[in-house]
Amino acid sequence: MPPKRDDNERERPSWREIDQRRDGSSHRVKKPPPVPKAQAEVIRKQALAQAEALFKGKRSRPEYQTDLKKLEAAHGTKKFPALAKNFLEEYGLPEEWGALTRLLDYDDPTAAVAVLRAMAGQANRRTRVEKQGFKGRLQVLTLTSPHLEIRQAAEAILAEFE
Repeated sequence: MPPKRDDNERERPSWREIDQRRDGSSHRVKKPPPVPKAQAEVIRKQALAQAEALFKGKRSRPEYQTDLKKLEAAHGTKKFPALAKNFLEEYGLPEEWGALTRLLDYDDPTAAVAVLRAMAGQANRRTRVEKQGFKGRLQVLTLTSPHLEIRQAAEAILAEFE
């Protein structure tokens, strides 16, 4: 009679091991665990912010804000013309009303005319006080600007206001 074989001595895998092997097989692709809704919303907002930053270009970078603050701090100093020139070459005209107002003091007629036109385009979205300040600035420029282009642009914009 052959000797009795004990089942415990055999090299059989347990059912748990069989299930683990089946779940870990290479022919079956594992699905990633579901992302909680709150985390998915955060990820979506980050992706939208990154896409928006791509469309904004250089203005969305942190350097833009630091350069803008340097420009505002240098307003009225000897450094202002050089900083204004570098800022305009690097970023173009800013969208901020305060920065546009400061750039009116830059002594380049073509840049000043562009700034005036940009401000005129934003004027309808400004408060009454800002509109009055802009109108007063236009009146001063028509009378005191040494550049003919600036005077003519200011007069044309003033004519549209009235």
